[in-house]
Amino acid sequence: MIRVLSVFIFILFIQCQALINLKVPPITITNAQTAAEKQMVGEDRDLEKDGWLVSSIQSSSGGQSGNKQANGLQTSDSELQGNLLRIQYLTPEVRQYKMHGMVGEGIGGILKLNPIANTSPFYYQYENPAKKKRIEDVVLLINESRKVVIDKQVETEKKKGKKEDELSLLRSSLIDSYQKSVLTGEFYESKPGKWERM
Repeated sequence: MIRVLSVFIFILFIQCQALINLKVPPITITNAQTAAEKQMVGEDRDLEKDGWLVSSIQSSSGGQSGNKQANGLQTSDSELQGNLLRIQYLTPEVRQYKMHGMVGEGIGGILKLNPIANTSPFYYQYENPAKKKRIEDVVLLINESRKVVIDKQVETEKKKGKKEDELSLLRSSLIDSYQKSVLTGEFYESKPGKWERM
């Protein structure tokens, strides 16, 4: 009797394992935002059906340059750290706008709206006033953060006793690094008011 009961429990256990089959949905990591992320940022109103979102500031940003900046500077300055994280978070969105020709790197280390964006085949996707406003807001946020980061880095070097000419070179180098980061197919301001594609 005990053997029959043991065999019955064993068979029941095997059958239960076969019935309980948890499947985790496939996960694809990309630099593009999901519908859930777009909704969180305010770009989209629809959530993915049965979608899972696991994210952090590092995984959602995907921005290599912002990540290097944030990891390269160990600081207790919360304002600097916050601005580095803002740049890092917005980097994928900025990269998309650059690839679509909506924005480009301007002279002086600032991100600018591309005045010849209407020549882009993606222009129609951004004609919606809400999308135009989002691009303008992102450009404003990135430029504010870049200014703070540059100023704080120069200030830190000044406290270390660097001379004015060295500080000036550092500031110029930091500003120029943004135009040097332009990728093939992206726009940049080659001279004041003159835009070119890399």
